Amino acid sequence: MDLSPQHISYSANSTCKEIKKSPRWDNEDGVAATVGTIMALLVFLAFMGIFQNQFVPAWMSDNESAHMSTAIEQFINLKSSIDVSISNYPNSLVAPSPIYVPITLSSAGIPIFAGPTAGIITLSPNMLYSKTNFNLTYIWTTDGVRAYSIDPRYDGHVGGYMELYSPNRYFVEQKIIYEAGAVILNQSDGEFILAGPQFSIKNAGLISDPNWIVKLTQVSVEGTNKTIGGTGSKGVSAELQFANTVSYQNNFTNDSDDLSITITSKHGIAWKNYFARILESAGLVNNTDFVIEATLHTTGSYQGFYTVTLTIENVKVFDHTRALVTLSVGELGLI
Repeated sequence: MDLSPQHISYSANSTCKEIKKSPRWDNEDGVAATVGTIMALLVFLAFMGIFQNQFVPAWMSDNESAHMSTAIEQFINLKSSIDVSISNYPNSLVAPSPIYVPITLSSAGIPIFAGPTAGIITLSPNMLYSKTNFNLTYIWTTDGVRAYSIDPRYDGHVGGYMELYSPNRYFVEQKIIYEAGAVILNQSDGEFILAGPQFSIKNAGLISDPNWIVKLTQVSVEGTNKTIGGTGSKGVSAELQFANTVSYQNNFTNDSDDLSITITSKHGIAWKNYFARILESAGLVNNTDFVIEATLHTTGSYQGFYTVTLTIENVKVFDHTRALVTLSVGELGLI
């Protein structure tokens, strides 16, 4: 068979036609469109990466910071409402006003890019062997012979707390605590009492020979153990069960007119700094007019708790108010 020298696979007598290359195969418009699409995707992905790495953390940090400010305001409102109810109630036949405050558990998120930061609210009421407690002891006499006392066994004990834990992912992690009538802010680099209990001290004597008048309100948190986590808001209801004020006067000079306060709490440093600041601003001298110490328990059942001991000397008048408040936490409108 005679083969064509130009097309070795065909014979000279073959009637087949040569397949011609399509001119579109040399058209570069399709390549340019593909490269343009890839470049556009790369620019979009670069923009999304910058947004995710730079703007989202800053945005979420602002959201979490705003949430903490809102939660602090809500806890302060709860404390203020309870304090007003206690002030209006002692020895009164008028029923206390109901208190209801919504507490926001979570911060706002960013649609698609970041979800809201959930929070956890815990209610731990006063119990027989409550680890969080506020105790005081005061011994007085009206005739110089018979001594009377108020101590943890007789109206000198309160306990319990409510805590909001915000495990912020971009802003600093924080806890807001309501215990013993005070609102405490706790975070990794320290803690501080934002609003203290109803407490005041004045000197009714001479500067060289002070006679202190102390007013103090003890608030006990009653209720049921409860822990709720998630997003959105939860409702906190407070009901004042009891409040009573008694004035104790020590009319004789003796060595038993000291007021002793003992606080067992995870936030002992905040309590120590608060009382030291308040007493010094009132004119008392540390280690002279008062002594305050904080001890951290590193072993035993109280591990991680502080015991704060405060002794105020020469307390001639002690106006003591003790209140029992029942707190309950639940869904908004379902408490």
